[in-house]
Amino acid sequence: MEQFGVLTLGSRLKRLSDYLFAQVQEVYEVCAIPISATYFPILRLLQSVGESSVVDIAEQLHLSHPAVSKQTTKMIKAGLLEKTVDDRDQRRSFLRMTAHGESAMLRVDPILVELKILIEQATSCSSHNFMDSLSQLESQVMDGRLADKVLDRLHQVIIEPFKSTHNEAFHDLNMAWLETYFPTQITDYDRLVLRDPHANILNKGGYVWVALRRGNSLDRVLGTIVLVVHEDGCVADVQKLAVAEHCRGKGIADALLSHVVDFAISKGVTTLTLETASNLNAAKNLYKKHGFVEKTPLKPSVYERTDIYMEKQLKGIL
Repeated sequence: MEQFGVLTLGSRLKRLSDYLFAQVQEVYEVCAIPISATYFPILRLLQSVGESSVVDIAEQLHLSHPAVSKQTTKMIKAGLLEKTVDDRDQRRSFLRMTAHGESAMLRVDPILVELKILIEQATSCSSHNFMDSLSQLESQVMDGRLADKVLDRLHQVIIEPFKSTHNEAFHDLNMAWLETYFPTQITDYDRLVLRDPHANILNKGGYVWVALRRGNSLDRVLGTIVLVVHEDGCVADVQKLAVAEHCRGKGIADALLSHVVDFAISKGVTTLTLETASNLNAAKNLYKKHGFVEKTPLKPSVYERTDIYMEKQLKGIL
C-alpha cells in the first residue's frame, strides 16, 4: 500500500491499529488477563474518574454513543463493569469498574509500562514527513514480534550454559550489536567466531552463557556473554556481552556479568579482563559498577574498534 502514498493513509492506520490490538491481546492471553484489548480506553477512563455515564464516556473518548454502549454491555456481561442508577434521576445511570475489573487493570499496568517503552522507541523517528514517519513506524512495530518483545521485558530471565540450539541467537544478537555500533569495523574474525562458537570458543576451553526467557513453545535468548580463561588459569577475558535492543535497561547485562564474575571466582581466576570502546558509555558504567578499572593494555587489541582495556582483581574476594 505504501506505493500509493496518502491515498491509503486510512487503510494503513487501520492496519496498524488492528495489528496493535492483536499483539496486545496476545500478551493478555499469555498473562491470563481476562479483558479484551479493545476495552482498554474505557477501563482506563473509569480507572481514572471512578464512574461515568455512557454519554460522558463517548464524549471523553471521542467515540460514538452506540459503540460505547455496545462495548460496555459486553464488559458488564464479563463482570468487568457494573451499572448503578443515579439517585437523583432514575433515568440516568453510571458505570464503574467491579472488583474483578479493578484487579484485571492492576495486572495490566506492568504490561502497559513495557508496551509504552517499546512504542516510544518505535515512534522516536526524526523525519519531518508524516508518511515517512509512518513507514518507519510500520517497519519497526509491524514485524510480528511486538507481543514477544513486551513479554521479554515483563518476565525474569534465567542464565544457562550455551547449547547448540542457541547458535543462531548468539550470532544474531552479537552481529546486531556490531552493526549498530561498529558497522564498518566488523572483521572476518568476528564472523568466524559468531558463526561457530562451539569450534572457536567452547572447544578451546572457553565458556558461553545465554540469558533466556522461557516461552510456551521455545526459549527466547535475550543476552549472551563469553569467558575465555588463559592457560595459566589465573586470568580470564570477558567477551561478547550482548543484549537484545528491546530488552536493554532491564538488568540483563548486569545479571550476565555478575554470573561470570561468580563463576570465575569459583574457578580460581584472580584477574578478569575486558576490552571496550570509549563511545559505549552504558557499557563502561556497567563495568565500573562491577569493579573493573581502566588499565594500560599489555599488548595491542586484535580489534581496531576497542580503545579501553579494563581489569578486575578477584584475588581475596572469597
